[in-house]
Amino acid sequence: MAYSGKCACGEITFKFELDPMMHFMCHCTDCQVMFNGSFEGYAISEDELSIDGDLSTFSYSGGSGLSLHVKFCQKCSTKIYTKPDILEGMIYVPAGLLRDQIEFKPKVEIWAGSRPSWTNRPQSLVESYDENGTIERISSLLENLDQRA
Repeated sequence: MAYSGKCACGEITFKFELDPMMHFMCHCTDCQVMFNGSFEGYAISEDELSIDGDLSTFSYSGGSGLSLHVKFCQKCSTKIYTKPDILEGMIYVPAGLLRDQIEFKPKVEIWAGSRPSWTNRPQSLVESYDENGTIERISSLLENLDQRA
């Protein structure tokens, strides 16, 4: 199945073919500022995403000390994906951009120690990390790797 989405103004469109590798939530204070609450999204391989339109980039140092690069529409400011330097080749697509195509069921939450009091712990969670968790621990939870052989 192919998934597709667009920004609010339609200037940017994107698509990818394979199921996301992870549904996750991030409650870090950076995401709370950038996304006006916790980040809810999908991890996919950057190589799998096809984009039409010109994206702008805002980069900042995340909780790991490495940079995160937020890619967004320069016209309407819709965030299309975030690219973390800590996980080479992975990007995070906001769940809201695909709300009519994928039912969001997060298996992992990171920075749970910063989860806002109004945000409930989803029943679908398998792992919860008070901080960022380790790459090795999160990597063991990746899904749909068989599609990428």
